[in-house]
Amino acid sequence: MMSAQLQQQQSAADGAAPPALGNQSLGSDELPPVRNRASESKSPYVFLHADTPVAWQPMSEETLARAKAENKPIYMHIGFLADHLCHITTRDTFHNPTVAAFLNEHFVPIIVDREERPDLDAIYQNYSVAVNSISGWPLHLFFTPDLEPFFANAYLPAPGTVGEDGEACDLLTILQSNHRLWVEKEQKCREEAAKELEGLEKFVQEGALPLARAPNATATYDSDIEVDLDHVELAVSRIAKLFDPVHGGFGQPGEPKFPNPARLSFLLRLRECPDTVRDVIGGDEDVERATKMALQTLSKMKNSGLRDHIGEGFMRMSSTSDWNMPHFEKMVGDNALLLGVYLDAWLGNRKGTQLTNQDEFADVVLGLADYLISPAIQQENGGFISSEAAYSYYRKGEQHMTNGTFYLWTHREFDEVLGPEASNIAAAYWNVQEDGNVPQERDPSDEFLNQNILSAGNGVHELSTQHGLPVEEIHRIIASSKKKLLAHRDKERVRPPRDTKIIAGVNGMVISALSRSQAAAEAVGHSKSAEYIKRAEKAAQFIFDNLWLNDINTEGPNGGQHKVLHRYWNNGPSETLAFADDYAFLIEGLLDLYEATLSKRWLNWAQDLQDAQNRLFYDSPSAVNGTPSRRAAGSGGFYSTELQTISSNIPRLKSAMDILIPSVNAVSASNLYRLGSIFAESRYKQIALETIKAFDPELMEHHWIHQSLLANVITAKLGVEEVRIENQDLVQSQLAELRLRARGRARVLVEAK
Repeated sequence: MMSAQLQQQQSAADGAAPPALGNQSLGSDELPPVRNRASESKSPYVFLHADTPVAWQPMSEETLARAKAENKPIYMHIGFLADHLCHITTRDTFHNPTVAAFLNEHFVPIIVDREERPDLDAIYQNYSVAVNSISGWPLHLFFTPDLEPFFANAYLPAPGTVGEDGEACDLLTILQSNHRLWVEKEQKCREEAAKELEGLEKFVQEGALPLARAPNATATYDSDIEVDLDHVELAVSRIAKLFDPVHGGFGQPGEPKFPNPARLSFLLRLRECPDTVRDVIGGDEDVERATKMALQTLSKMKNSGLRDHIGEGFMRMSSTSDWNMPHFEKMVGDNALLLGVYLDAWLGNRKGTQLTNQDEFADVVLGLADYLISPAIQQENGGFISSEAAYSYYRKGEQHMTNGTFYLWTHREFDEVLGPEASNIAAAYWNVQEDGNVPQERDPSDEFLNQNILSAGNGVHELSTQHGLPVEEIHRIIASSKKKLLAHRDKERVRPPRDTKIIAGVNGMVISALSRSQAAAEAVGHSKSAEYIKRAEKAAQFIFDNLWLNDINTEGPNGGQHKVLHRYWNNGPSETLAFADDYAFLIEGLLDLYEATLSKRWLNWAQDLQDAQNRLFYDSPSAVNGTPSRRAAGSGGFYSTELQTISSNIPRLKSAMDILIPSVNAVSASNLYRLGSIFAESRYKQIALETIKAFDPELMEHHWIHQSLLANVITAKLGVEEVRIENQDLVQSQLAELRLRARGRARVLVEAK
């Protein structure tokens, strides 16, 4: 398909508009007039496009039928509200009348919020990488009317933009090229698109090899899996080759860096393993190496520009290896996962037997937890929003939003807000320069002229020596400065737009993180510690009341209706049902909430959700009966989506790869092991084992990108660690001991009968 993409670019060089599409109507006269339907969506990102002149359509059977009837190719835009480049594209491209007119006449334009349809985003990001080694947002995709892909690209600049080679490189040019291709070579386009779809189908075959299993296997539990603990050692060695020993983090030099909580969690969990495991995976030396990589990365991130040092929370990624050039959007789910990782770092790295708020990572844990329960993130109804955007107005009344404005500071502002003495110390601490601290090569358009991205440039001990003040006084000045800067920012600046979707899986991540953090916060006397559990329970109750609903299309046990989870809430439940990851992360959150409260309601709901997830997404070997298909292989493990779909040309993805966050199959296996121990249900443990076995080949060959599922191999070999409460008088002390331990292999609290 690369040849087709290059051909399109070359044919666009003359800049002439292609001829109008000929007789393309196949019953199209019967279709209603096309109109912009973005206003019908509950997605804030999609709704944002309701005032553009593009006739946006939803991803639906009706839309696909229109494309076939009119024989028009489909243009699909995938983006999300928090991303700055998505904002730029909407402002500069989709509001452009020429772009809109061309799109409306020659294509069927579909808009997708990647947070509403993560399945489509995952599949087509991989397609984009396959055909031109590009991924990211916004994603521009072109399909035949049968939804077979034939072109993909990421961000494209405003109409009229010329590249370094002197040729136009904007979306309008690509639209014209692809229209010409469709008009002049439709049959060839269809043939190559069919091949691309075939390639996508092969990509999604991960975890789809036949699973050997006896007919009565559900009644037994056999921990025999091909992957051994040696592969954990191999994964650590491979990860070490990707490690940046200077700045922490992982990846090739010059590439953007992401926090990668899945990998950091895996590395930290190894030190909590028993000696029998440590000996097999390389002994104390390899475990220490894994721990150091994680702790160094967390320490560098904590002090870097990736962190909002004034209001807390971490940005999504950095375009530089030192973490100091962030993409300024904040993803709530990412921050919840990072809270869990920093908590493990704090609990496992304490200086003595007791936790203190002077431990290295204590301030990050408490700051992150407070950020997640702040009014900006948790709505009054209890649900946690999805994200905060990268862009905002600097002051009320301005006409244009700019990138990172909410988080940038000038030295003059420091002087005005803090006064000269405190300003000198605070500016030195956060690396604030008179002329700004963004390198010119990172700011060719002078977007950040004289602006500073805060990072902890100087330590308090160094500042103490320089200014002749006690360390305690430096700490006091920094803390006071932070409060004043935060108050000034909240009063004078306009907070970035928020994506107010309350996503089930994201809320599960936050519920888990807050439930686990409460004990540590209480141990150091943090004033808001009691709020963490209350807020977690409020969110769980909101999801239960508003997103766990009767499924009118299916009949449940005893003639009633099954309940199903909906993906998100935004002024009502979404029509989009939850995906497997929503179930997995919500179940994990409820299990952690149960351990924090001992409330059986959360435990019982977790079991109900697990049964629903098994019914809807599990690739059961017994259900296939020897006739596997591309949508039901009978191999074990969980698909991301349900069996039914609006088009058979949308591949059904089953993956155990950690794409920065833990994979759905890894989280699901852990949940199943925990539930299997709590309820003494061998069927849960059997499904967990089958899930690991489904990915045996991938775990052995690509262990370092399946690390979260690889951690479940330890549980499969050793079983779940059960902490039993035998004496009700000791419940609180046993509970506290359990909750003040960092995560290792799967562990559960089991109450005596």
